[in-house]
Amino acid sequence: MVNLKLGQYIAEYKNKDFEWGQADCNTFIADWVDRTTNPGVASEVIGKYSTVKEMLRFAKVKKIKKELEKAGYALVTGPAQTGDILLQKDKTGFYHSSIVMHGYCYTMNEEHGLVKVDVDKQMQVIDEIWRVV
Repeated sequence: MVNLKLGQYIAEYKNKDFEWGQADCNTFIADWVDRTTNPGVASEVIGKYSTVKEMLRFAKVKKIKKELEKAGYALVTGPAQTGDILLQKDKTGFYHSSIVMHGYCYTMNEEHGLVKVDVDKQMQVIDEIWRVV
């Protein structure tokens, strides 16, 4: 059932343009977490910033890991599975996030909107895997 819901969810984003605070990697993950585990997470993120500068300031206050823990996710090791959330920390300390489905990672990208990357390729730069427990 998660696979079907996740597939439908990802399809919703196929035609969305990237927009800070509305359709970016944070809101993409928050919306999914909200729909599947913990109502209220998305409202803590969506609409709270509208530029990259505002997002970076926001991200310092709202810690994605704490939100994932509150929603019932835990840090895991091993291969990524469908439904996992992957976090990649960049040089500024900001975490980029994606969702795994059937061997691919999906996220929102500023230049391309929804993007799909082979999970094995992505795992080379991933810092953390989070899974509902």
